[in-house]
Amino acid sequence: MKSATKRPLVNEALRLARLYWGYNQGQMAEMLGVSQSIVSEIEGASKSVSMDLLEKYSATLDVKMSNLLFFAEELEEMPNATRGKTIIAKKVLEFLDGIAPEEKASY
Repeated sequence: MKSATKRPLVNEALRLARLYWGYNQGQMAEMLGVSQSIVSEIEGASKSVSMDLLEKYSATLDVKMSNLLFFAEELEEMPNATRGKTIIAKKVLEFLDGIAPEEKASY
């Protein structure tokens, strides 16, 4: 099932990264040292991701922090000169969402 709700880019990037690494939310939560509900709330954008948790994602998935932070900027708060990067980031996430693996059941 592909995402239909609009969520902040960083939340969507974390959801897609988890899917591409092949983890369900329970597995990801265990590796991050948080509850599954926290992972669900972050991916669903009902909870913002903290820098501390973003660092845990970075270490757990072996992804550079700068790569995750690329998706953390908000378009509305950006000067015109840097909006292009965020527009590209959004398009990348839309493409990746279209080819993302299906969600695994968390047993």
